[in-house]
Amino acid sequence: MSLTNNNGWSFSSQDFSGPTERMTGLPNIAYMSHEFAKFERDHVLAKTWFCAGNVAQLPANSWLQPVDILDLPLLIVRTRDGEIRTFHNVCSHRGMKLVQQSGRSNGIITCPYHSWCYGEAGELRSTPHVKGEGNHNDDRLDKSLHGLKEVRSHIFAGLIFVNISGDAPAFETFIEPVTSHWHEFNFDLYHHGGEESHWEITLEGNWKFAQENHVDGYHLPFVHPDLNSYSPLRDHYPLVIEGSASGQGTICQAHGGAIGDGQLPPNPYLSEPWQRGRSEFLSVFPNVMIGVHSDHIWTVHLIPTQAGQTNERMDLHYFGEGATSDRFADLRRNNRDRMLEIFEEDRAIAEGMQRGRQSTAFDG
Repeated sequence: MSLTNNNGWSFSSQDFSGPTERMTGLPNIAYMSHEFAKFERDHVLAKTWFCAGNVAQLPANSWLQPVDILDLPLLIVRTRDGEIRTFHNVCSHRGMKLVQQSGRSNGIITCPYHSWCYGEAGELRSTPHVKGEGNHNDDRLDKSLHGLKEVRSHIFAGLIFVNISGDAPAFETFIEPVTSHWHEFNFDLYHHGGEESHWEITLEGNWKFAQENHVDGYHLPFVHPDLNSYSPLRDHYPLVIEGSASGQGTICQAHGGAIGDGQLPPNPYLSEPWQRGRSEFLSVFPNVMIGVHSDHIWTVHLIPTQAGQTNERMDLHYFGEGATSDRFADLRRNNRDRMLEIFEEDRAIAEGMQRGRQSTAFDG
């Protein structure tokens, strides 16, 4: 892959492939420049399968969930039938942003400017007074041509992936290297744990710092000393799925049902290493992190809002009744709080990297 634009940026994957002793990371501009971030959005993020949200963010039918990706407005809709679809969040009339805040609708998406109305499937329903007061139709306007523009989308492990450009390979092709690696896991058997099973934070740093930190096992004993006390670095091993994902695994469960009193129900269909506590964590290109354990899985997706700001959300999914039973509620809360503590430690590092990259003494 190579990136070139009129401002003189020119990056090729070959620039960052070679012996470790002579390679560098991305230059500061890749983390600091909002102009570069938008270029990256249009030429990298838009052309692959990018995670725009989690199904749990749309808790009821007829729910509207706007999401802005570096100023690009999208709208995720959960229809009255429960289907989840994604559209460009812009009116076909004058380009007004349609939905500003998430919430339940009456089944109609209304533009705040001239009240053009769209159905949940994106079709243009009505154009009030479009031909003068009281005249709501104009024969010159073909409503079938002016509905909302839909974005390709696919749901996996509760995550809502979108392909903005519309020409990426099929999602099944995109995710196959990951599902093949985790072939023992049927993600449909894990269910969201509800209110005590998610958190969101605002990271004052570039989204890539969060992803890069996640695949860095080296920092474990220094940044996460408590985690390292029961899941030590010596028990970790690297994971690389060429062209798709990278991360690490551990032979000792890093968190989950072992925290607090009791035990979350494990998945009995997994092989012995998983039953003994193996855990693995992958950063899936471009903006997703997934962790798998015998009793639960977790996902994190990163939404860049500015070059130096990222919305980060974690969701936890549990096997069987572990997701919903009241008797496991404390364990779910403990797990969420522990994960938040770990990611808060990581946030301090990512934000420090963002500030440090202001220096002229370092450029990758």
